[in-house]
Amino acid sequence: MREPIPRSTFDQWRAQGGGWSPLFSEPMLRLALEHLEPALGPGRTVLDLGAAAGHMTALFHARGARAVALDVNAEALAEGRAPYPGPERLAADQARLPLRSASVDALFAFSSIQYSSERAAVLAECRRVLKPGGRIAVVENLAGNPFARFGRLLRAALRTPYPPHLAPRAHLRWTEREIYERHFREVAFDAFHLLTPMLLASGAMAHAPAAGGGPRGAYGLLSRWDARLLRWWPGAAWCVVVRGVR
Repeated sequence: MREPIPRSTFDQWRAQGGGWSPLFSEPMLRLALEHLEPALGPGRTVLDLGAAAGHMTALFHARGARAVALDVNAEALAEGRAPYPGPERLAADQARLPLRSASVDALFAFSSIQYSSERAAVLAECRRVLKPGGRIAVVENLAGNPFARFGRLLRAALRTPYPPHLAPRAHLRWTEREIYERHFREVAFDAFHLLTPMLLASGAMAHAPAAGGGPRGAYGLLSRWDARLLRWWPGAAWCVVVRGVR
């Protein structure tokens, strides 16, 4: 018997259980995918910016959309062909998208814009390729989280370089987020993760599932504190989810 299609793209993501740390990603992806949902499905074109192997792009493809995985790293795109067949793949700079203007219904980016030093150019390109009324959802890493900043300083002190294509170039500051409002309308910002990044000192957290025991207990406790603290200190968040409309 054929398995029923999950009711939403977010439900499908939860059922699939892949990608980077579902435990950390879940609240951010819920917001992002619920925003994009009206622009997904058959007859729609969805662009996954900085897609790497294409884990998320495969979800969009499974919903019936024409899904396009774009990444500057051609090797990562090629590695995704076997586990995630179906989506189209483009090796290109996200500041110079090889797509026609007004050709995309939905655009998704998860922790990819930080790798470009040309954020304004990236967002201008996102606006250009989106159709009027098209939807965008972006998860960005912020500059101000104290634990993330310590990790970056420690990496620099230990002289542990990032792979060239994964070297962050411009983390967004909370005070700079209005750059999105120059390109999109109905823009909303939601901050996530202040204390919870402490748990990433454990390598196992990078693969922690969204449900179950183990690290979820500590994560739940810290995330409740995060919800309180981020009301008055959003600039210390690790990530922001940005949602908007072209």
